[in-house]
Amino acid sequence: MRLAARVGAMPLGAVFLICGVVMAAAVGLLHLDRMPVAFCLFKAVTGLPCLTCGTTRAFARLFALDLRGAVVMNPLSAAVALALVPWGVADLLLLPKGRAMALEVSPAVAPVLRVTAVSLLAANWAYLMVVGR
Repeated sequence: MRLAARVGAMPLGAVFLICGVVMAAAVGLLHLDRMPVAFCLFKAVTGLPCLTCGTTRAFARLFALDLRGAVVMNPLSAAVALALVPWGVADLLLLPKGRAMALEVSPAVAPVLRVTAVSLLAANWAYLMVVGR
């Protein structure tokens, strides 16, 4: 596994960072986390929280710079949002040079990363069910 600044690579970190900042600002400024109605079809049908349950509230906490509150709302969403910051900043700094950050994963490591990602999603979902989101 190797992190590299590749020429001509798509600056996905910058795109995700800008989208995340816009979403957090929209949630924070419009108080979307305080709406009296939840719009989760999955929860309405099953009674269980979806994998992203609490993400809107986590973004609102991040907008208010309440890191602890964001992690309590949805640990995985908060961690992913925070991980996007250095990646996005690096891409923005590399953009004038026509480069972008790219994670190169060997075929031997790819299955381990997939299993880890699924395990993190499952652990996060279990947390959301335990805390009653």
